[in-house]
Amino acid sequence: MEIRYIPDGTMTEAQQKDVDLINEICLSDTTDDSEEDIEFDISTYEYSAPEDGMFLLFDGERAVGRAAVHKVLTEYDGQEYYLGGFGGLAILPHYQGKGYARKLAEAALTKAFEIEIDIACMEANTESGITDLYQKLGFEFLNRPAYFINHGNNEVADNNVMIMGLRNKKLADKILTTSHKFHYGKSLGHW
Repeated sequence: MEIRYIPDGTMTEAQQKDVDLINEICLSDTTDDSEEDIEFDISTYEYSAPEDGMFLLFDGERAVGRAAVHKVLTEYDGQEYYLGGFGGLAILPHYQGKGYARKLAEAALTKAFEIEIDIACMEANTESGITDLYQKLGFEFLNRPAYFINHGNNEVADNNVMIMGLRNKKLADKILTTSHKFHYGKSLGHW
């Protein structure tokens, strides 16, 4: 097993097919009525944002896991900073439970620090149990809504956001302890 960073725009066709399969199996949703998969298109996924790159977990030359790295310039209470981190953490079922999610998350956070992200942020699926891992890595729940722009160009609130100070722990503490509106910024999406 090997983890590789694939900068945006450099993914091969074979790697993209593997990522599409991971997205379909791990990130697609199902309807309550039909139990059939909803057609999944990562480019219109409400929780996506432009990626700076993606970490892929390989078994030989086959990608079996993914975590995208994001970075946007935004502001909090008048202070500009870089918000980012990783999103879309997913591992094919056969490879789950072996510590690969943690390794992908750690690699993505190291990259986030390297590309000068001040605050790591993510939407956390509280029903999946993955928040335990995120808390062990240092993330804390925001405990109030976070706002982002969706594909309809509307501002939407999310109540399941976690943050962590990477290069600016003082600002992370301020965000966690004050009530000023927390927003992903003017860019589309969140992760």
